[in-house]
Amino acid sequence: MGGDQAPRETVRGALEATLADADLEVILVGDQSRIEQELAAAPQPPQRVSIAHAGQNIGCDEPPVKALRAKPDASIVRASELVARGEASGLVAAGSTGAAVAAAHFILRLIPGVERAGIAVTFPTRKGGHTVMCDVGANVSCKPQHLRDYGIMAAAYAKHVMGCATPRVGLLNVGSEEAKGTDLVKETHKLFADTRGEFDFLGHVEGNDIFEGSVDVVVCEGFAGNVVLKAAEGLYEAFSGHMQDLLSETKAAGDLAVTRAVGEFLTRFKSRMDYAEYGGAPLLGVNGLCMISHGRSDARAIKNALLLAARFTRSRVLDHIHRGLGAA
Repeated sequence: MGGDQAPRETVRGALEATLADADLEVILVGDQSRIEQELAAAPQPPQRVSIAHAGQNIGCDEPPVKALRAKPDASIVRASELVARGEASGLVAAGSTGAAVAAAHFILRLIPGVERAGIAVTFPTRKGGHTVMCDVGANVSCKPQHLRDYGIMAAAYAKHVMGCATPRVGLLNVGSEEAKGTDLVKETHKLFADTRGEFDFLGHVEGNDIFEGSVDVVVCEGFAGNVVLKAAEGLYEAFSGHMQDLLSETKAAGDLAVTRAVGEFLTRFKSRMDYAEYGGAPLLGVNGLCMISHGRSDARAIKNALLLAARFTRSRVLDHIHRGLGAA
């Protein structure tokens, strides 16, 4: 029920996901009557889709923890309970990020030994691959151990879902030199240097490395990660807006060749850079899958988030995370 266009786009995205993945089953959690209306109005009949009624919903303007206690029948609570009981393999949520993180903490619980969970967002790179950044907002007050755990967990995600054979992990800093940075970054660097795992620690990396493709995983505390995420979103919106203006200008001028070229470039750019292509970002560190989607998610974003959640589950990422943390 969460998200700017819910439940219409959520339902449509779920239906599209089941068409794209013949082994995927989706449970739509929320107001049953409204969900049934959307299912009835959908262009295709539902396949492998069921409903779990939840009579309440948590808004983005509500204090997450307080709202969870006041609304035990909220859709994010009911969805988390389905995962905790093993009746669902994971959940996708496009509503309040704070409520999703809080529900995952209290209901799914943290993996033993993990003190803080982190959100792992995927960025496209110039070289055509992906960079996973963790954390982008779940935890703004970190200790070195938290950041080290983010690296281990995000490396497992990058390896088993994104296809990186040996993920290259970097620690976000204001410079690549080992002596630079805050005490948190310096202590985390030492901790990584003493940690063995199925990844290569490259040391400090800078902001431009995120999009260059020279690293597969970037580790940072949630404050810096969220600033990077929002700045990247703003840059994408600004650039695509400028390109859209240029497209309109060439159309008005009647220049068909340039209009076609600009239109093709804009289509390729959006397909590569749009958040909907990735759909969601897993909350790493909880004992279950909680995939967090953008509040503006449309059907395509929901579909891709569900397909990503299915790939996460089938790749047994949580098992690999457990082993990686145990080895560390």
